[in-house]
Amino acid sequence: MKGIWKAIAYFVLYFGLTMILQMLLSIVFCAIGAAKGLNDETLIMEFANNNILGMTLISGVLTVLVLYLVFKLRKKQVKQEWKLNRFDSKNVVLASVIAFSFSFLFVLCTYNTPIENSLMISKSAIYYNEIVPLLGTIMMVVNLLIIAPIAEEIALRGIVYTRVEKTTNATTAIIISSILFGLMHIMAGGIVLVIGAALMALVFGYIFYKFKSLWVCIIAHSVANLPDFILYNKPDISGGIFWGLVIFFVCVFIIGVCIIQKTTKSDNA
Repeated sequence: MKGIWKAIAYFVLYFGLTMILQMLLSIVFCAIGAAKGLNDETLIMEFANNNILGMTLISGVLTVLVLYLVFKLRKKQVKQEWKLNRFDSKNVVLASVIAFSFSFLFVLCTYNTPIENSLMISKSAIYYNEIVPLLGTIMMVVNLLIIAPIAEEIALRGIVYTRVEKTTNATTAIIISSILFGLMHIMAGGIVLVIGAALMALVFGYIFYKFKSLWVCIIAHSVANLPDFILYNKPDISGGIFWGLVIFFVCVFIIGVCIIQKTTKSDNA
């Protein structure tokens, strides 16, 4: 139980730090808005909301740096503690295939369900694009494909999972890290995103357990975020197209898992 409580404590540190940084940055941008001559409270809040993408990027980077410093100050070997091990490119491909297929299935199942945080990020990206062409798009790419995967995988797999696994087992570590991963998305998209994120985290936990490298998880997480870009403009997916995609990605996911099972068994033989 000690490892579980320690893991939860680290999660609270990560989540709490993220929230505090977001609030502080929101105050900073409100102050910038007021300094720019925005006197109305509604306009100031709108200015802050327009910059939520920038705040998300900054808080993500700062959170990773703080977690790194915490482990360094405690004289921990970060590379070993977080399992930043070398990896085989074949493993990355297999992990990315099952992560992408599962993520695509979730996006299909929630295709017409509005997720508040995604809408705010999209509006913020449009705002930045109006200031400098493609700036918002680039910032979204950096956030979804680099900053978020690194920060979330370090916190949930590199720290929470490894703490729990040390005193229990891999199954418990996967379940606890997945539940916490889901819960931290409640403010971003409510119960729908909580369930989707928790299920997606089960896949990331499985990948981490099988390949023993956080790098593989980070790359797979980045690839899992790609459907958000592919279906960004909400193309018409209905009827036969919808079910065809569902069947295809279910098959890809199952085949990918079977290959991973076979590959890892032969490696351990």
